Amino acid sequence: MNNSARIGIQVGLIAVAIVLGVMIYRSIMQPVRFDKEKGMRTAALVQQMKDIRAVQQAYKGAYGSYINTPDSLILFLESGTIPYVKMIGTVPDTLTEEQAIEMGIVSRETFTENAYDYLFLQANDQNKDRGNASRYQNKSEFLKNLFKVPFNTSGKTIDMEAGYIDKSGYKVPVFEAKVPFEDLLEGMDNNLLRNEIINAEAYHKYPGVKVGSMEEAITEGNWE
Repeated sequence: MNNSARIGIQVGLIAVAIVLGVMIYRSIMQPVRFDKEKGMRTAALVQQMKDIRAVQQAYKGAYGSYINTPDSLILFLESGTIPYVKMIGTVPDTLTEEQAIEMGIVSRETFTENAYDYLFLQANDQNKDRGNASRYQNKSEFLKNLFKVPFNTSGKTIDMEAGYIDKSGYKVPVFEAKVPFEDLLEGMDNNLLRNEIINAEAYHKYPGVKVGSMEEAITEGNWE
């Protein structure tokens, strides 16, 4: 074998090695990139789910039931009100709150405030899971995007419903909001997406992101 042939073979082997190296690198990095993108999308959706849950819990606390459609929830945030009790006066260190009320030193009074302002523009116990404050400054933008699946380009939205279940003869209000992986991870690697769905179903879990349940009286999210 002459030198030219030997050099040609060596160059060919180097080229094959480079191609194989690139293929191996891509096969290793593809799941890494998938997980990173999935994490980013899931984090954005989870915050939306937390905001929806906060509204539902506040509404139930005030009115005894949950809101059953996205449009109704948006309308409640736009023009609905939430009643809350505020302490007027200062309780002396030597008295309990109840004693101070009985003596007329302080009083509890009920106020109402716009639902959106109360839940998202003020710090209170009604929404301990608020995101970054800047998220809520543009009310119209927030309401427009609240039910949109983040990073989805085909217009998919969060599915939400509410109703009642029977529990020991009592009607118990429930709600559920959910997004399947097909919508959340749209446009990503199909094989890895299918694996996510198969893995969730294998453990009898919802293949996506969900908060609440239409079968149980719970308000937890499946990310918690």
